[in-house]
This record gives sequence, C-alpha cells and structure tokens, in this order.
Amino acid sequence: MATALNYDEHLRRILRIHFDPDGGAPYWLKRQRELGFDVVSEIQSLADLPRLGAFDENALRDQPLRDFIPISRRAALAGAIVTETGGTTGAPKRTVFAREEFEEAFITPFVRAAQHAGFPLGATWLWVGPSGPHVIGQAAAWCATALGSPQPFSVDFDPRWFRKLPADSLARERYMEHLLEQALHVITREPVEVLFTTPIVLEQLAERMNTAARERVRGVHYGGMRVEPALLHKAQTEWFPRAVHLAGYGNSLFGLCMEFGGAPDRQLRYYPYGARHVVRIGDNGRVWMSRLDPTVLIANLAERDRATTTADVAAPVPGYGPPIEDPRPFAQPTRGG
Repeated sequence: MATALNYDEHLRRILRIHFDPDGGAPYWLKRQRELGFDVVSEIQSLADLPRLGAFDENALRDQPLRDFIPISRRAALAGAIVTETGGTTGAPKRTVFAREEFEEAFITPFVRAAQHAGFPLGATWLWVGPSGPHVIGQAAAWCATALGSPQPFSVDFDPRWFRKLPADSLARERYMEHLLEQALHVITREPVEVLFTTPIVLEQLAERMNTAARERVRGVHYGGMRVEPALLHKAQTEWFPRAVHLAGYGNSLFGLCMEFGGAPDRQLRYYPYGARHVVRIGDNGRVWMSRLDPTVLIANLAERDRATTTADVAAPVPGYGPPIEDPRPFAQPTRGG
C-alpha cells in the first residue's frame, strides 16, 4: 500500500504543475487568486487538501477542457483519451487522461486485482455497455488485451437514452430486449468465457443463457453501477459458479477502485489504486474523490454516494490505498445506517 509520505510527495509535485504561474492550468490559477493564499507553499499534505474547497462539478460541464490542462502539458497530449460521465446527475462532465494516466486509473487496478484473483487469461470476452465517450467501454478493450485476450465482442448500450425512457415503459422494455438479443446472438455463436456488464444486464442475460453457456463462463466483471449482495451471491453460486467474480467502483473522472474477489457473501471493499486517486469519507458518510494527475487536477469533488471506510484493512496486493465499503446513493441507507 502507498504510504502517507508517498501521497504527500505526489500531491506536492502535482500542485507545482497546476499552480505554476507560467505553465499552470488556467482554472487553478484563477482559483488560487480566489483563495488568497499560496497553494504550493501552504498545502503540504493530504490533510491540507480540503483548504482548496469543494470542487465545483459544474465547471467540468461549462468550461472548456483546456482550462483544466496545464499549459506546460498541452504539447504532450498526443493520443490522450477524452471521456465523459454518464449524465446521471445532469449534463455530462468531461475530462482527459494522458495514455499513461488512463492506464494507471482504469487498467492497472483491474489487471492486478484480476491476476490476484485468478481471473482467466487469454479468454473470449463479451462486453455489454456504453462505448465512447464513456470511459468504461474504452477500458473494457484495454483490460481484455492486458490479460492476453483479443478485444471483446461488444454490444453498445446508451445509458443516457435508456434513462430518458420512462420506467416500466414499453420503449424501455424494447430497448433492453434489443440489447439482450444482440448479446445472446454472440453467446450462442462464440465461446464466451468472460462477461463484463452492469448487474442489471447480467441478471437478465443469465436468466436466458442455457446451461452450457453458463458453465463456459470463467470470469464475470461487474461495472457501471452498484452490485447488490443478493445478486452477487446468486450469480456466484447459481448462474456462474465456475467463474471468478470481480466488482469495481469508480467513474469517468477519477478512475477505478477494485475489489479482489472471494466468497459469495463477502463484504465488498473497493480499493483506490496509487497516490493519484484519493478517496475520503466525510462526517456524514459522503464520498469525496480527488484526482491528482499532471494532466488534470480535480480536488475534493463530492460524489452522490455515501459509504463507510476501514483504513486499517490493507489490500492483498501492494499499491492500493485504504478501501471504502458499501458505497450506495444517498437515497439508500448503508448497512446498519
């Protein structure tokens, strides 16, 4: 696990880049004038980070992306990955990752957890979920190839359109049927061994797969939304008992927090990877995230979820920070809460 000293050293390096008077990011240089103090000299550790204040998420909706990129970094962004959020809480927010940042944010956390859990290598994947501009579709291809597989077979799912369709409407039902029909067409013709999709899609897909197709699955990766314990238990014990099951928690702005698999009734703990991804839990259980990358700095953004934390539980693989447990939207109570 990265130590507090590593986090603090990394933070200071990132602040020097974004608050450099000549080559910094326009957004943060303007923010420093509003704050009225020298950020680089006065913020020395993660404990000081709240002094930057809560990040205004609307800035990522309303301002040009270039405002968040340090002038000194703009010439080195060939091949960078531009991503957008799903728009669950309003207009989508946009950001960009240098290729090495994208890998550290979304690929390495999954690959190291997958290797630890014994996730299948060189397998045939099926991805059912959004493609660009959502980050998860881009990450699916990278994750598969990083484990020695070809890029996944894929079925594109537009979550923004799906959310516009009224709940329990015929239109929403027909859209889901369209997705399932395409996925089953792949499954009945290809030896699919890994399924990567949302829990909602997985449930409906599993109910329609025959026994042989289910038994062929050796890996399941849950993404895009919270996986409920009851669904995880059923998927692991009934639908796909021969598979390694891994869940992730994260978003397009920050990166992926991974769990490491285990028994069907395990407590899901999600670990942020590296010093660049900082997750803290506020007094009311609110999840706050910070992204500390040379290309983009996002400090103290309040997520729509709440969770608990157990800072004394170390990840079974080095390089991950303290985990969060049971993240869920504020409208739903946490266990025992």
